[in-house]
Amino acid sequence: MGTVSRVATTSRGVKCDHARELLSAAADGELTADERTSLDHHVEGCTGCRSHADRIAQLDRRVRVRPAEAVPDLVDVVTARARPARLGRGGWIRPALAWVALVIFVQNVPALVLGDAGGADTHVARHIGAFGVALAFGFAFAAWKPHRAFGLLPFTAALVATIALSAVFDMLDGGRTALAEAAHISELVGLTLLWMLAGSPGWRGLRRRGAGRARSATVA
Repeated sequence: MGTVSRVATTSRGVKCDHARELLSAAADGELTADERTSLDHHVEGCTGCRSHADRIAQLDRRVRVRPAEAVPDLVDVVTARARPARLGRGGWIRPALAWVALVIFVQNVPALVLGDAGGADTHVARHIGAFGVALAFGFAFAAWKPHRAFGLLPFTAALVATIALSAVFDMLDGGRTALAEAAHISELVGLTLLWMLAGSPGWRGLRRRGAGRARSATVA
């Protein structure tokens, strides 16, 4: 029953059935000040409704005050899956990654702006420069926000891996020398630093598997 109908009832005097409805509403904190006054006046003079009010109060206490349910300890699971940034000794990884980002940026700006990339077509050269500059910005962003390193790692690893693979193909075809492709070392160094900053994912599992194989060999 709504508040309006309850107020109308209380103005005529509360009866037991309406009083018990008000008691239920009171347990949910839905009474107005006038309804509370009328209800209290009725309960004081009605033994049955007073007993009903006591039972509601006891039930409310049992529901609200009860032993806490056991919750499994998930700290170790969450911590194991988290990828907090690892700043290295003295925090050297972040400045090193920022320096690599600057080197890559300087290497690729001429290709992006001037279209000059080792004799490549201007259009292709600018595309190459755009990828290089974007990679530099990615490394710089990870150095600035190290907690984002893990999220950047998959795309960066794929990009650097394909660049390295294309360099190998170019050398096998005889179109480029190893010295000319040495410029890509900065990208490999940046990827390594990014991997370290992301917490070296995969390294812990490799170490565990290696330790397990060593123990098995010892037992055998």
